[in-house]
Amino acid sequence: MNKNQIAKKYSRTLINTFNIADISGILDGLQIFSKVIDANKKLKLLFASRIFTDDEKAQALKTLLSYFKISQQTEKFLKLIIMQGHLPALREIIKASTDAFSERLKKVTALVVSPVALEKIYLDRLKNVLKTLTQRDVDVENKIDTSLLGGFIVKVGSTVYDSSLKGQFRLLRTELTKNISMN
Repeated sequence: MNKNQIAKKYSRTLINTFNIADISGILDGLQIFSKVIDANKKLKLLFASRIFTDDEKAQALKTLLSYFKISQQTEKFLKLIIMQGHLPALREIIKASTDAFSERLKKVTALVVSPVALEKIYLDRLKNVLKTLTQRDVDVENKIDTSLLGGFIVKVGSTVYDSSLKGQFRLLRTELTKNISMN
């Protein structure tokens, strides 16, 4: 089973097992744990290795998490991931779980790529338009791409809205090529 399949399995478990009000906190706890073990290879080895027993791993996890005031639900979920040997897929599990949680809340994140940072007023307008299009609450993330001449590109899930000059020129070229080949 690859990491993405593992991640989907755990995201379904998270969404279906825990109270929806607790999931945000659990995801935050998973992020904290992920950052800690990414920063410390010895901890990663401890939790991913078969050298240590499940009891030793559980005790180490409990001790580590006590420093971060992470909930019992997060501890329970992390323990499941670690004991099943799926710690290497933790990043994918977090991403899949976050996506599943957003889907459950009918939320979506839109990535807006523009040549300069967009002002809040324009981001708010775009957010309202996307909310109407998607019928979901929309969070907008603005990424700067100085290679764009003007306009912007919006990515919502697998849908791309390209209103950049580069995209418009590409459409024009395609249309002209099509018209020339027809004549």
